[in-house]
Amino acid sequence: MNATMPAIMTPEATLGRRILVGPGVHARLPARRPAATRLGRIAQTLVERTTAATFSLAATSSYLFALTQASMPAILFGDTYPVPQSPFPQSGVPSPQASYDAFRDQFATFQAQAGTWITPRRGAELPSVFSQLASLPRLLADMTRVLDDALAGRSGQGAGRLPCAHPLKACERAVRRRSEAVSALLGMVTQQGQWLATAATGLGAAPQTGVLGQLLATHAGEAKAMTMAVHHAQACIAAETSRIIDAGLGGASSVAVGVVGLTMCWNPLGWSMIPGGVVGTHNGGIDLSLIQGQLGKLEALIEVKLDRWRQGQAAAMLLAGMGAQLMGVAPMVQAAQEELAALAWLLGRLPSEVSTALDDGDLSAARGEWGAVMADAGLSDALSLHLWPSPAQLSAPSTVAVAGDDVFRIAASGRMYHHSPSSPGWTDMQVTALSCASDGYDLVAIDGAPVASVQSCTGASSSYHVKLYDRFTQAWTTISAFPASCVAVGQGTIYAVNQAPGDGRVHRYNGMGKSWTALPMLPGPDVAAQIAVAAGVVFALTNNSQTLYRYNPARQNWGRVGRAAYLSIRANGNKLGMVDADNRAYLYDALAGGAPRQVGACINALAQMSTGEQLGIASGAGACGLGALWHIDTRVQPPCRTYVASEATAIFASDTDVAYHCDGKGDLHRMMPDGGMVRLPSLPS
Repeated sequence: MNATMPAIMTPEATLGRRILVGPGVHARLPARRPAATRLGRIAQTLVERTTAATFSLAATSSYLFALTQASMPAILFGDTYPVPQSPFPQSGVPSPQASYDAFRDQFATFQAQAGTWITPRRGAELPSVFSQLASLPRLLADMTRVLDDALAGRSGQGAGRLPCAHPLKACERAVRRRSEAVSALLGMVTQQGQWLATAATGLGAAPQTGVLGQLLATHAGEAKAMTMAVHHAQACIAAETSRIIDAGLGGASSVAVGVVGLTMCWNPLGWSMIPGGVVGTHNGGIDLSLIQGQLGKLEALIEVKLDRWRQGQAAAMLLAGMGAQLMGVAPMVQAAQEELAALAWLLGRLPSEVSTALDDGDLSAARGEWGAVMADAGLSDALSLHLWPSPAQLSAPSTVAVAGDDVFRIAASGRMYHHSPSSPGWTDMQVTALSCASDGYDLVAIDGAPVASVQSCTGASSSYHVKLYDRFTQAWTTISAFPASCVAVGQGTIYAVNQAPGDGRVHRYNGMGKSWTALPMLPGPDVAAQIAVAAGVVFALTNNSQTLYRYNPARQNWGRVGRAAYLSIRANGNKLGMVDADNRAYLYDALAGGAPRQVGACINALAQMSTGEQLGIASGAGACGLGALWHIDTRVQPPCRTYVASEATAIFASDTDVAYHCDGKGDLHRMMPDGGMVRLPSLPS
């Protein structure tokens, strides 16, 4: 960081600061009109630099977290290897197997070190970098109170306050303490970040030479496609981060981060997952199932569809994707360092700048503008950030389940709440969960909580076991001994996907204790990323090919449904709704069978009604824009589409066809029979 910096009082320095939110991808802070007074401009700069440091550190933490969740399974190359060998073989040259295994070991070491950025090692005296993220907006709120007291003392204003001869002395001491705290955090980021950046850069470049370089050259087309897809994913996911930044610190008081798997494949050797980035949701309101939709969308970007059983090809894809991700560590860490250094420099100059500003003119006007700037910033003493599990552990999370008029909701913190028409607000169910589902009677959930949260540094323990809620006794019972990645229920039958290595099958609950029946494996090297139950039949959407299958209990096998690659499925009654990779909506009658029928286009997500009707959220900037909510009447030909609402981020429907949608602020709205909307209370903070 340079010792000298531009003057902070120029209007250009307070507007539209760029923040690195992904490798090579920037977002700008909202532009604001420069304040009229010097003190007001100081306030704007303080808010801007605190906001920039907060989001830069959050983006870097999220990026490193995604890498800790990456998965590289053991790959056995066999006796023969299809890489052109040198005509002059040399002794001592490592084999492809040894080179790949060495890379895996080095990557595991890097992951362990990156993990300490999120959660410190047991017995460590210092907190992690991630756990201190909330201290930055808290610092801003503290500074506001300290300076407000100093300004009141300087002017002799305020009830019960006496004029103070030295109003800025106490302020100067308080600012110095907070500046030291920021400098200490900067020191941690610099020390740990330097090791991570150096290790990541070296590890990312390693596959470009030697035997691994030959492997990448052999599969150059697939490697290039993977690298381009990773870069595209980073740009796509940065758009969500930009939206959160637009909301400011106050609008992003609660942020959930989930890993997006750019490519996920499963075989008996284990999971392979290259994280394409992270998706953030603020106010705990955006359904995390959208993460899974992006997973499928990004998977579809890889034009060369691969045979995941070919180990050399799989290794090349993993090495190319991991290399692209690792090369992004250094710029992300450097950006966080620079933003923290800029904030520390500003805090060091703040007392003298404020002292000078108080001599410039009307103190009353300056104080009023200071207060207005801070109020506009929407300061939050309780900024929270929650890191959710990767898709290898939680493939299709649903944070809302609706049973009749009862709504069950999982907050960004993992805390589960219940709302009923007879209750004025939300009732804390005193449990945490990662996903929930209901068929109107049974309520099931996957036990667990975010991997880490800034308040506690570590999340609650997660077993990923399936648990069943008794709505009469209001008690939970664990009904599975295996960890589940997704769960579904329909007509009294519960299904779950076993995430344990070597399994990956859909299991059906037998109705007693922890007894389940494993259904046959899905065709090909695929496991279910999503499951749904329609007409008593379980459907599975695969993670590799986005192929939809229907289980035939009589033949005990899986049959393909439709020919499209699907992103998501939703069931209600006898009907199954689907959205494909081209954002087209389909309807499938599970009772009548036949082929799926296209009923809409430009749909990002949908809720299925038992009548066959659908509610869909627009995927493009059409007449009503991205996020427009539409009602699709599939009972007429052609299907009729009616505009319902704007800025919808998620949509749900109950077994009684009561629909709810979530808006950009995280609030749920219930759709009334007359088409009106009733907003439900906000979740407790």
